[in-house]
Amino acid sequence: MLKFDWKILTVGAVAASLGLAACGVQTSLNEAVTSLSASPYLQVRFTATASGSGSGNTRVQQALTRLSFDVLESSTSGSSLSQSVGKINSEIKVNVGSQSLVDLRDVGSNLYVFVDATALAKIPGVGLSPQELSSLQLAYGGRWFELPGSLLNSYLPTTTKSKTQSAKDQAAVQQIIKSVTSVIEATKYTTLPNGGYSETGSLASIAKAILPTIDKLSGDQVHHGAVPGSYKIGVTMSGATATGGSIQITAPNGTAGNETIGLDATVTHASDSIVAPTGATLITSALLKGLLGQVPGTTSTATATTTTLLS
Repeated sequence: MLKFDWKILTVGAVAASLGLAACGVQTSLNEAVTSLSASPYLQVRFTATASGSGSGNTRVQQALTRLSFDVLESSTSGSSLSQSVGKINSEIKVNVGSQSLVDLRDVGSNLYVFVDATALAKIPGVGLSPQELSSLQLAYGGRWFELPGSLLNSYLPTTTKSKTQSAKDQAAVQQIIKSVTSVIEATKYTTLPNGGYSETGSLASIAKAILPTIDKLSGDQVHHGAVPGSYKIGVTMSGATATGGSIQITAPNGTAGNETIGLDATVTHASDSIVAPTGATLITSALLKGLLGQVPGTTSTATATTTTLLS
């Protein structure tokens, strides 16, 4: 059902799509990408950073230092992930320090959700009063909810996109990747002391490569002005095994100087199965409507219904 290919968010995104291809290097990176799914288990931790006067001193930077995101996969067949298509459980965690704010598990055909709203209090500038956090925790927090696959599928929108349009979209994506890769290939890379590679280049070179394809898709000139700034990408390896990836984008922020946004990923393969939690509250269609009814602008009837169903 909700089987995500998290590998493209890690080294696959940094290495496979942005290639660092040079004599001998492409082979190493291909091995690194392959290593991500060579085990029955995969754990990836993402952390983000922001620096520069434009980040505002501040709450963005302070919040990012407290946040991390875990993406995990576990084969249910005992085989490697690459050999377990359709037999993989996955999990996403949003962490505030050592505390999980949100935990999502995709096990079998069902989705399980856990929220601990008290973790929000540790994020600077969250903008919620203690009373509001207490209400959130009382309504949704501290318990697991189970959403059956059949219920989820009934709410998923059906696609009306034609096969021809889908093929065109895929071709466009492939062309953009090819264009970006050609730029990366032509840029000098550095071999890291402990294994892996890094590279720095200009955002203008990337924009110049992909704009023709984007203009063709949109039927208009999207942007043909100067594109200041730079990128830095990196892949860390232990032998032929990927251990992490990173990307940083530095660009001017108006008159406030430069600002840098970064994303780092660390990769491990510990034996850690992902299973359905016990004692989860089953979400029925009526309960889901009640939960959705609590968004702003809805009637208090839905709220009352939800309160009754959760009690």
